[in-house]
Amino acid sequence: MKIKLKILIINLVLISFSALSQSNIKVMSYNLLNFGNYTSYCTSTNNPHEDKADYLATIVNNQQPDIIAVCELGKGPNANYMTNFILGNSLNINGEIKWLAAAPTDQSGSYLINGLYYDSNKFQLMSQPVVKTDVRDINIYKLKCLQIEEETFFYVVVMHLKAGSSSSDESGRAAMITKLMNYLSTFGNNTNFIVVGDLNVYKNTEPAFQNLINPSNPSLAFYDPINKLGDWNNNYEFKDYHTQSTRDDSNNSCFSYGGMDDRFDWILISSTLKDGTADIKYIEDTYWAVGQDGNRFNGNLINPTNTSLPSDVINALYNMSDHLPVVAEFQIGDNSSISSMSSTPDFYANVVNPTDGIIRYQLKSNLQRKIEVNIYSGVGQKIYTTSINSKNADIQAIDISGFANGIYIMSFKGEGISQSYKIVKK
Repeated sequence: MKIKLKILIINLVLISFSALSQSNIKVMSYNLLNFGNYTSYCTSTNNPHEDKADYLATIVNNQQPDIIAVCELGKGPNANYMTNFILGNSLNINGEIKWLAAAPTDQSGSYLINGLYYDSNKFQLMSQPVVKTDVRDINIYKLKCLQIEEETFFYVVVMHLKAGSSSSDESGRAAMITKLMNYLSTFGNNTNFIVVGDLNVYKNTEPAFQNLINPSNPSLAFYDPINKLGDWNNNYEFKDYHTQSTRDDSNNSCFSYGGMDDRFDWILISSTLKDGTADIKYIEDTYWAVGQDGNRFNGNLINPTNTSLPSDVINALYNMSDHLPVVAEFQIGDNSSISSMSSTPDFYANVVNPTDGIIRYQLKSNLQRKIEVNIYSGVGQKIYTTSINSKNADIQAIDISGFANGIYIMSFKGEGISQSYKIVKK
């Protein structure tokens, strides 16, 4: 039995290093601030969509995203007008022809809609279901990756939750997320999801946000790639991650002001993207609120001088929106993790990886079961074993600092539960 187990583990390691085609992609999420939606305070004079298209072109040219998810897109004279205006004036310019856009939707009857733009050389849009809410559509875009041999799909969920800080506003956001999570529960456990948009949440304890990161079904939990959870509003501790507002004065009535003090804009990832268990994995240290250098707390984006990007890009960000875009990169086609998904959706092990010697993990489960935790070397030698109750939600730590750098396998076994992860010690 031990020999068979060693062979199985060695095979898993070899599979993880097999030659799969690879492709890296970059996702951008951006609140465009009433792009082409004209009101008494956002007018064609203080927020003209023609100028904004030029600013957006500058930002995209600098960041080179492959997918751009947007909110606060106006419908213009018709449902397609502003969507196509961005295509023709911000993206497919200077001889470029690769960009396509998803068809705009407005089933919820809002004056602001979401949108998705994608590199047609890298992706094919397969479907775009809509979750209708009392505020705005939540759009779900299924994309197929074209640059790798493996048939790989992922879903980009774009949303703009209800704004405001009152209890009724919080309830409105929670109601929107409840509808979303009910819809996502119809998908299989091993599905790649990226949740993006302006969540308008002020702290991680808000019901809407909790329903995203601690849902009743643990397999649907979403994760902050940089793990910076807390009370973000007007909190100096989170000055490196604030995305709103780029201005600290009221000279332009269209732009919110008061300086950078909120983390409204997000990219959240499913466990599959965190662990790389379904051919797509988040690349560590690629998440960034574009233009945020940590020196903007309750201040604006341009003063003091912001050297995080070229000056023309910083100025474009300042003039484009009162939000900063958020970006993250993903590797497609090479599992950086080994995982045999549990036969039940009611258990998930969140393992921090790579490690410098201390393996930290946390269980998320609705089950009351004994879980055997084992760690094996790359040649199948068991170097650690323990057991834990599946309901134990405390963060656990295992010290392997005395072992050599390299590849290890961590497994979780229990009744109806079998998950294994490749751990990189470096």
